[in-house]
This record gives sequence, structure tokens and C-alpha cells, in this order.
Amino acid sequence: MSVIKEPKSEHRELELDRLILFSDAVFAIAITLLILEIKLPEIPDTVPVANYMPYLQPVLLEFLIFAATFAFLGNFWRRHLLLCRFLQHYDNGLINRNLFFLFFIVTFPFSASALIHVKAHFILPLFLYLCNLAGALAALFWIAYYMFQKKPSLSVPGHYTEKEIMYQRYKYNFLTMATGFTVISMVYFFFPENTHYQYMSYWSIPALAMFNYFRLKIKKRNTLRAVHIVDKNL
Repeated sequence: MSVIKEPKSEHRELELDRLILFSDAVFAIAITLLILEIKLPEIPDTVPVANYMPYLQPVLLEFLIFAATFAFLGNFWRRHLLLCRFLQHYDNGLINRNLFFLFFIVTFPFSASALIHVKAHFILPLFLYLCNLAGALAALFWIAYYMFQKKPSLSVPGHYTEKEIMYQRYKYNFLTMATGFTVISMVYFFFPENTHYQYMSYWSIPALAMFNYFRLKIKKRNTLRAVHIVDKNL
């Protein structure tokens, strides 16, 4: 009967590095694929320079979508990096949750390229993009919950205040996007012909983001105050 030995600490560190490096590679590939979708249009030689704009408008829109998606991916990479700073061990649960998160990262080039096809009566690409954002935020919050709440032994000891604040931030970010996406979906479902309500529903996401921003500030202040009181009593 064979017994699988527990790998040595240096082997565990190497495996953990591979998990992080693989995640970084996925981010790098996703960002690279974003720019590969943008190509300059073919402009006939007979067209004067003053009339280039109709040909360049689709490219400008694609570049704006690329810039916004690049900012989102960069922010997700930064948040993932901050989580990995507290990581000292891993298990299958963490690997599966990390892969779930990376699934939404690699789908960004597809959902971003689809945005160019958004029309007044074809809003499906926008829903795909918002769903992509909500999925990535949900997966990131799932990782934070697993590391800090369900399996705290996976993270380095101490730093309880930082962990709690990070956990709450990721939770509020996910709730903001999930609630905003739900509001937009319900408005389109109940008012399919009312474009005024539909455009107004888009403001639910920044409004919720601002509301949760102040909620998080209050939560952070209360957490720091509680820690200060405990330290003072000790």
C-alpha cells in the first residue's frame, strides 16, 4: 500500500508560486488579446484626410472599450495580487476558486469585442459585459471569503484588521455590481420599450458604488476603532 507523502515546505512554496505565476500569465494573455482585436480600417486612397473620421470612428470606439477593459483587468490583477500577499498555503478549494476567477478574466476579450455591436434594440453584448464584470467580482469575493472566513489557515497569521477590511471591500464591490446588474435587467424586462427608464437604470451602478463606498468607510472606521479599544485595554 503506497502512501502519498506531504511535500516539503520548499516544494509547497514552489507550487504556490506556480499558482500565482499561472494567474499572472492569464492576465497578461487576456490583456494582449484585447489589443489584438483593434485594427486600423482600410481607407481608400481617393478619400481626403478631412473625410477620415467616418472610417476611424469604429476604431476609436474599440480603443475606448479597450482602455476601459484594460483598467478593469488591471484593477482585478491588483486586487488578486493583494490577496496573494496574505496567502501562505493552498488546497484544492482555493485552486478551483482561482480557476473560476480566471475563467471570467479570459472571457473579457470576447465580451469587450462584442460591445462594438451594441444597438438600440440589441443590448445583449452589454449584458454579457456586465455579467462578465459581476462574475469576476463574485469569484474574487469567493476567494477572499474562502481565505479569510472559511479557511483562515491558508493565509498568514495576524493582520486581522487588513483582512477584514479587504474582505468587506470585495463583498461590497460584488454586491454593487450584482445589484446594479439585477436592476438593469429588471428594467429592460418590465419596460422593454421605455428607453428613458433603461438609460436611467445604468446610473444604479455608480449610485450603489457611491453608497457602498461610504458604507465601507463607516465599516473601516468602526473596525479600526474596535481594534484600538482592544489594544488600549490590553
